[in-house]
Amino acid sequence: MIVIDLFTGAGGLSEGFHEEGYKIVAQIEKEKWACETLKTRLIYHFLNKNNDLELYFEFLRKSFNYKTLDQDRMMIFKKYPELKEKINYEILNRKFGNPANEREATSSSDIIKEIYASLKYNNATSVDLIIGGPPCQVYSVIGRSRLKEAANRDSRNYLFYYYLNIVKEFQPKAFVFENVPGILTAKDGQIFSVIQEEFDNIGYTILSGNDPEHKNNIIDFSDYGVFQRRKRVVLFGFKKELNYTYPDFSRFTEYWNEEKNTRNVIGDLPSLSPREGEDLKLIEYPLQNNSELSEYQKKMRENSMGITNHKARAVRDHDRMIYRIAIEYSNQGIQLKYNELPKDLKTHQNEESFLDRFKVHNWNEIPHTIVAHIAKDGHYNIHPDIKQARSLTVREAARIQGFPDNYKFEGPRTAQFVQVGNAVPPIMSRVIAKAVKHLLTSH
Repeated sequence: MIVIDLFTGAGGLSEGFHEEGYKIVAQIEKEKWACETLKTRLIYHFLNKNNDLELYFEFLRKSFNYKTLDQDRMMIFKKYPELKEKINYEILNRKFGNPANEREATSSSDIIKEIYASLKYNNATSVDLIIGGPPCQVYSVIGRSRLKEAANRDSRNYLFYYYLNIVKEFQPKAFVFENVPGILTAKDGQIFSVIQEEFDNIGYTILSGNDPEHKNNIIDFSDYGVFQRRKRVVLFGFKKELNYTYPDFSRFTEYWNEEKNTRNVIGDLPSLSPREGEDLKLIEYPLQNNSELSEYQKKMRENSMGITNHKARAVRDHDRMIYRIAIEYSNQGIQLKYNELPKDLKTHQNEESFLDRFKVHNWNEIPHTIVAHIAKDGHYNIHPDIKQARSLTVREAARIQGFPDNYKFEGPRTAQFVQVGNAVPPIMSRVIAKAVKHLLTSH
């Protein structure tokens, strides 16, 4: 099945569809470093298919400076020159918008031309499925409280029109649109009503789930095998005449023979003090007995020599003291509230909002939601080990999101965190891909 992925980010949604045998002919993403991550991932899949992962590992060992990334990839392109052409056709670093208003934007018509070129390159004549979800900050509850009135003026509220244009042009059988629950309630539900109406006008039905009451269709990805509490909406659209039902995700839930807790996710990763570790350099796995690893850790380590993106950010002494208190509270099953801190550790007067701003991923509990705000500070993502007393690394956040260890995030660390926080967990994307395939092939 031929797929276009819009607003791809770092490729979490693409990953599951790729694993299930879909052919992704175009990934459109506006952020430079997310596109570089997509290129590295495409290289991984290409080399894996060619039984040449040793070359990928050699690239990981040698590529540890994002400023020399193009140069570092030459060792791969030298052996596989066709790969460079494939990347140029299939990964489009483009921002949807009106070039008359935004210099860096590309019009829908120009992006459509580039997608057609990639279809031709891949000997494909039609598109079966479109996946992706426009950036979600303006729909999310956290985003709306943070952006307040700006959300009402934010052009990102209308990015779905670009999604709509691509659906209208390529006429896929169906589309998958993953987003935050706020998309259903933004502007008192008006935005979602407009989305439904606009897709209806071009001949598509869009469902938020099986329940006619949209808010009842919010799902928690942890119910489907993801090691993280993550409430999201998966919208499913299809041509009216096909009369599909909503995909049955529960049929393809991934089950694990262990507790979904933080220890089983990141307990095997090397201990770090603040500032220790490596941003992009490959850290080979420490020698340990395989029987000591959880089932989940073994899965994350498949086809991998070690880990990248495992550097602890700097933490002020003042914050480390708070982290240790938060970890002590967490070990007793208590969430530290800001107003409970000793007076000398409080830095501002506001003791009424965001009281749980310091949050620990307790060893024995399921990890809480990883979001892009982790790029700004780590207070909401504190590592459970009191000796380390630091926030999560990019790799630890990626593990919680379900990205395998051979998935390298390119760019400066802030960009890496944003990519991980905004992603769809690949475990969930695999569940979605299986359910959609079952639906499309059984009709």
